Amino acid sequence: MKLSGKKYTGNRFISAYEVLVWMLYVGIYKYSMLVETNWLPRTRGYFPFPQLILYAFFLTLYIVPYYRVIGPWFLRKRWHWQLVLVSILYFIFVPKFTNWACTWLFAHGSTGEPLLSYYQRRLHWFTMGLHNRMLMLEDLLTDILAFLSVMFMRYAFENEQKRHALEKDNLQLQLQTLKAQLHPHFLFNTLNSIYGMSLTGAPETPDFILRLSDMMRYVLYDCSTHQVSLDKDLQFVSNYLEMEKKRYPQANIQFEIAAEGAGHKMIAPLLVIPFLENSFKHGAHRITDNGFIKGLLQLTDNQLELTLSNNVLFTALPNQKQYGGVGIENVQKRLTLYYPHRYTLHINSTDSLYAVHLKIQL
Repeated sequence: MKLSGKKYTGNRFISAYEVLVWMLYVGIYKYSMLVETNWLPRTRGYFPFPQLILYAFFLTLYIVPYYRVIGPWFLRKRWHWQLVLVSILYFIFVPKFTNWACTWLFAHGSTGEPLLSYYQRRLHWFTMGLHNRMLMLEDLLTDILAFLSVMFMRYAFENEQKRHALEKDNLQLQLQTLKAQLHPHFLFNTLNSIYGMSLTGAPETPDFILRLSDMMRYVLYDCSTHQVSLDKDLQFVSNYLEMEKKRYPQANIQFEIAAEGAGHKMIAPLLVIPFLENSFKHGAHRITDNGFIKGLLQLTDNQLELTLSNNVLFTALPNQKQYGGVGIENVQKRLTLYYPHRYTLHINSTDSLYAVHLKIQL
């Protein structure tokens, strides 16, 4: 799910739910309650009184400031007891005056029978009700239940939206941290390798300098967005592999990239590289000639699949860091954020082998 550049889908859902409440509850239920009164005749020439639908909507407008402004404001402040007190005062006094004012308008704006008599009788009833402490408690209760559901659902979706935005910002900061960690660790080692190549006069030295330049440009500029071209991301992986192969020429490194049509796909940046970096950082190839790193990164239709394994020299040091660490945890969170229910990640870690199998539905 891409959050940037798109309106959060929960806003559309809650708007549709709010419209549905107004249509079903106010337009049908409250209208039926108004029609069922004994003050209206059931003769063929009058029923079904479509004007009463409009009247039902006007009678319910009093609750809009409450569930749209007042209630959400107290909820955001987390003033729950204050909200209860304000709600009691609001529903005791506000509906009385708004019902009276709305009925007065309809009584003076209607000229035909029997609605004129109907509005006049209701106006008299509301006028008498202004002197009472409670008015139509049963009708108010249904209004409260219907629109409190809208208010609390809107509040819940707003909190979820804020949580997603906060998680996105947090993961973006983690991505920046990951890039900052990648810079010195990888840059210094690569520069040392290129320096050694230049001392021996290796003819491929300019090529590796160009590869390093492309990689730094990708990390600094292209990775500043939430989505990058899959072709560029895979080119970064390819350059990284070539650099590491140069650092460990005796190691058994077999990694294949098969991604035809990657130029037309988009992906969140730097999802694959933490797994590769861990393989080169913790793999046994650094110490023994028997070390290996084997992997396959392939694109099939819209699915990107990574298979990676390497052997590990296990040493039970007291302060030894967990294999993978923050980098892998960051990738898992970003996968959950950008590809919910569209990826699978299996990591098998033993004392001698570390294997990763990742599938992403782009």
